[in-house]
Amino acid sequence: MTGNRAMLPARPLQSLRLLLALSCGLLAWLPLRAQEGAVTDWAAAHGVLFRIHSPVPGKPDSLLFGTIHIGTSDELGLDLQRVRSAVEAQRVLVNEVDSHTPWEPRYDRYRYLAEGQTLAMLIGGTEFIELATLLPEHKGSQLNRFKPWVVMTLLEEGAEQAPPRSIDRIVEDLARGHNLRLVHLETLEDQLAALDCTSATDYAVVLQQRLADPQALRQETERSLAFYRDGNLPGWLADIDAMHGLDEHAQKAERHARECLLEQRNARWLEELEPLLRQGGCFVAVGAIHLAGKDGLLAGLAHRGFSVTAQAW
Repeated sequence: MTGNRAMLPARPLQSLRLLLALSCGLLAWLPLRAQEGAVTDWAAAHGVLFRIHSPVPGKPDSLLFGTIHIGTSDELGLDLQRVRSAVEAQRVLVNEVDSHTPWEPRYDRYRYLAEGQTLAMLIGGTEFIELATLLPEHKGSQLNRFKPWVVMTLLEEGAEQAPPRSIDRIVEDLARGHNLRLVHLETLEDQLAALDCTSATDYAVVLQQRLADPQALRQETERSLAFYRDGNLPGWLADIDAMHGLDEHAQKAERHARECLLEQRNARWLEELEPLLRQGGCFVAVGAIHLAGKDGLLAGLAHRGFSVTAQAW
């Protein structure tokens, strides 16, 4: 990995971020399990593509697409021509963050530990040596400066390499190529702040316990891809919530991170999405885990008076 790649993992961490992925299968894009129709049980909603009906008479519908930040289109069973057709049929693309945002030196405070802190101090010398063997492409001095959340993201990228272009980036590039208006729900700094919301000391415990079983990261990634292919968002969210292999202290840190990465961001996004979806004609592409559960975007839109229909194309 290059230094630029390490500067910002563009997706949330797998434990609660690959959420965050940061998306399942109601389209013919994926092996479908769900049936088309209105969704009422948001805690159990399956799918990746939903039609959002504007409550304003005469306004066009929008599409809400749950994405995933790992895996190639072949691995995910995505038909990119169908993706293109769906995007180009709308007039506005709404996504999480502008992927073309340049890195600025002031962002370094989110990824690097405070002066006088080192990662080895936080997780222990033995654990740091193990970490260095898992991430040999990073010099020890650089690795020792990274915050635990950055290292967790790098480990997860090692467990399942991100494709050259994620589905999120493909959708954004298609929208730019077709001259859709682009609306971003947050800035790069907003995303960094959400990823960095749990203190380095608290999140170091999570990293320590993940290092005790590095193979668990691979297994988590494989489960996430399976949930995506099956269109099983509730199962994916439940798997994240299980926090496999973490003790009470580490689970507390994960719950705090989840609140920052999911619940708080969903609440902010709904404020941005409501007026856009009332006008209609939007293709909204966000991490699929944001759609699911009682605090998810689907439930939030329903509470705001939108009719939502799962699409089986």
